[in-house]
Amino acid sequence: MKVPKHRSALVSANNMPLKPQRAVSLLTAHFALDALFSPRNPHDMQTEATDFRTRLTTQLVGAATRFAFNDRLPVNLLRRIIDQIDLISPPAPDCELVEGSVDGIAYDFWTPKRLNPGRILLYSHGGGYVMFSHKSHRSLASRLAVEFASQAIVYDYRLAPEHRFPAAIDDALIVYEHVLKLGYDPKNIIFAGDSAGGGITFALMLAARDKGLPLPGLAIGISPWVDMTLSGVSMRENPPTDVMLQPEDIRGFITKYLAGADPRHVYASPLFADLGGFPPVMLQAAGAEILRDDSVMFASALRSAGVPVELDVWPGLFHVFEFAWRFLPQSAEAIVKMGDFVRRHFANKQ
Repeated sequence: MKVPKHRSALVSANNMPLKPQRAVSLLTAHFALDALFSPRNPHDMQTEATDFRTRLTTQLVGAATRFAFNDRLPVNLLRRIIDQIDLISPPAPDCELVEGSVDGIAYDFWTPKRLNPGRILLYSHGGGYVMFSHKSHRSLASRLAVEFASQAIVYDYRLAPEHRFPAAIDDALIVYEHVLKLGYDPKNIIFAGDSAGGGITFALMLAARDKGLPLPGLAIGISPWVDMTLSGVSMRENPPTDVMLQPEDIRGFITKYLAGADPRHVYASPLFADLGGFPPVMLQAAGAEILRDDSVMFASALRSAGVPVELDVWPGLFHVFEFAWRFLPQSAEAIVKMGDFVRRHFANKQ
């Protein structure tokens, strides 16, 4: 049986079928004229463009993340691929990079052209404790350095499953001690991190306090993962809206990193720690992500401990959306809000 070929339903004014190329040209002209002559509010047009860009970026980020969390590919291959992300989003301009290491821990050291001398950001990258590196985070880290007018050090902690809990915290502590030995005043040090790196950020403060080291001047968590018991309501409510992470992904990271250790250990879940004496904290999260309530619950715990805290939950966005600062206006705005937080803090200290 011969299957008839599909024919376009588009016809010309004399009722003759249009060729596909001609149909596309006429449709393009139609929409262009509609855009030109339809009475539309410029603000509405800008909102539509932003919404479209947000939807497109969200879908692309979701697809890339599903690839990155693919257990069928060798983890070392995935890590090498992920480290090439700066081909898509290169580092911020006007920021100089020098690579270094301490006790075998590689790091990037960023210095922006506009700098407040003596100020430094210690940044812990995310990746579920199993992937990503200082190289994958060059775009975000350099942009934060520029926004904060601070130098920045972004380091490679050891990853699971090769290196289990608390290897990441041990490495973070080594890098912090290195920063202190370089002569930076703790009051001028900013701790920050995203996702698992956000958990490390706050676990590092606990480890530093346990070792008798001074705490930094302030801290920032970007969609921080601070609860390995997965107790947040968003863990159950948001899987349909989270394009990046699902609860089974998080449980897989826990298995690889904790390897049977207590998920309520405060270095794994800072949510359950004594947070008294912490410096001012800013938390940002996306309303659609499953880790949203890690930030909400952590903000509540910080307030209960008397710690000044600012919480921003951005509706309709994805996990660590700040990474897309080159593509999304909301991401760029969120980074400026972090910068405002830093500037207010240091202005009050003068």
